[in-house]
Amino acid sequence: MENELQKQHTNFDSLSSRINDLENRLIKIEKAFARPGEIGIVRDHTTTESHEITDSQTSYGQHESVESRIGEYGMAWLGNIVLLFGILFLTQFLQKNGQEAFSVLLGLILVAGIYVAGRYSKISLPYLSRLFTYNGHIMLFIISMRIYLFQGSRIIENIWVGHGVVLLVVVTLIFLSFRNKSQVLAVLVWIMAVITALYSNSTHMMLLITVGVTGSSIFFASRNNWWIGLVISIFLVYITFLIWIMGNPFLSGSIEIITNHQFGYIYLFGCAISYSLLAMLPKLETVPARFLTAGIILNGIGFSFIFILAVLAFFTDNYFLYFGLIATFCMGYSILLQTRGTWKTVAAIYAIYSFISLSITIAGIYNFPLAFFLLSIQSLLVVSMALWFRSRFIVIMNTILFIGLLISYLATADSLTTINFSFAVVALVTARVMNWKKRRLEIRTEIIRNTYLFIGSAMILYSLHHAVPTQFVTLSWALTALLFFILSILIKNIKYRWLAIITMVITVLYLFIVDLKSISLGYRIVALLFISIISLGISVFYNRRLKHIGKEAEK
Repeated sequence: MENELQKQHTNFDSLSSRINDLENRLIKIEKAFARPGEIGIVRDHTTTESHEITDSQTSYGQHESVESRIGEYGMAWLGNIVLLFGILFLTQFLQKNGQEAFSVLLGLILVAGIYVAGRYSKISLPYLSRLFTYNGHIMLFIISMRIYLFQGSRIIENIWVGHGVVLLVVVTLIFLSFRNKSQVLAVLVWIMAVITALYSNSTHMMLLITVGVTGSSIFFASRNNWWIGLVISIFLVYITFLIWIMGNPFLSGSIEIITNHQFGYIYLFGCAISYSLLAMLPKLETVPARFLTAGIILNGIGFSFIFILAVLAFFTDNYFLYFGLIATFCMGYSILLQTRGTWKTVAAIYAIYSFISLSITIAGIYNFPLAFFLLSIQSLLVVSMALWFRSRFIVIMNTILFIGLLISYLATADSLTTINFSFAVVALVTARVMNWKKRRLEIRTEIIRNTYLFIGSAMILYSLHHAVPTQFVTLSWALTALLFFILSILIKNIKYRWLAIITMVITVLYLFIVDLKSISLGYRIVALLFISIISLGISVFYNRRLKHIGKEAEK
């Protein structure tokens, strides 16, 4: 028994010593890997002191990080900007001292040195290397511009060589942007191209360059998904067209619309159509809807603004021919997008644009006020297109255009019976069609339909007021109310009953305010009796209707 107890005691001591050894080893490992202030702190003042040191170190690290960023990135920018201007001033100094060729040669050597510095610092200083590369591109472009395009510092006088060198630099840089997949470089090159176009001071050279910017931006957007660059390129292209049509004030020193277009509008149409082709791209994750739609809208706005200036400058006599061509293209393209494309919203945008262009064409051919009649009828064509496209957007835009057209007619033209009734009939027919096909249009509110009903009923009263003799206005309005009431029964629609009631109220007010002072006693008696009979008949209808509903409820 005693031997067994001694063995157990020995085993316990051995186990205890092993545990102590393991604990000591763990403490050593923790001390080796622990941060200051986390392990081995026993006293309170020591802990507080350790935390204070840690906080101060963190604050110091933040300040050091801001300082390091300013030192690395800010100084890199500053150094490259100073280097750029230093080299430019040096080459300009040599050129002014009669050493034109040497100034270009030295500039090219310095540019090559910057490229070499950027290449060899690519691994160790990547940000500085990138700035060196962009700096080299800019300096190479400016030096090439000095060969011919800068009038105050031309080195040669051959126009073909001068333009050829600059365009060679631009094409090379745009190729590098594609090879290196650099959207930033592509945008920088497009800016260089626009500057080249402005300094060329030639209509065809300037606008050919815009075509090149358009084509390359479309290619990069469809191939590399550079959609931000595409939007920027649209802005640059139409700014170039604006500067062209304003007589290139950067070189001329004055803003004045050019007198000879030199067929520059052909380039305008070409760029606009090219950007429009983006809508034929398939709907994929790599084609963001917001950028594509923004590009299409920006293209439309830019084209419209420049073309309106061109019409005012060159085509005031035959502008409707060009708007007719635009309407034909947009209508055909919207149908193509609706049947073959995937961007239905864009198809609706082109359909609306075609109808706006068609409206201008009609106005140019037939002139006002006859054009108002045709434009009101056109609204039904727009609604038909909306039904085919299943587009609420077209319906909403057509409503806005229809209201604007009606206001323009009432404010500017003399009242004509046919035009008055055309607006009334078109509004009521549109409201009825929208109610008939509301599921196809997926219209969930009644605001648009109620708007057309209100316009239709108001224009009927307005039309009758101008069409019938004064003594029969009240009677005609009362008959209109009766017609609305009969329609409400035939089509079982409560809205026409409301129109009947409202029309009767307006008719009575008109009778007592206007007619009782102007018409003869006989017409007064007839009007009062007629309105009374219609009002009482409507009242009897509602009385029987309520009784019928009550009996149905009791069953």
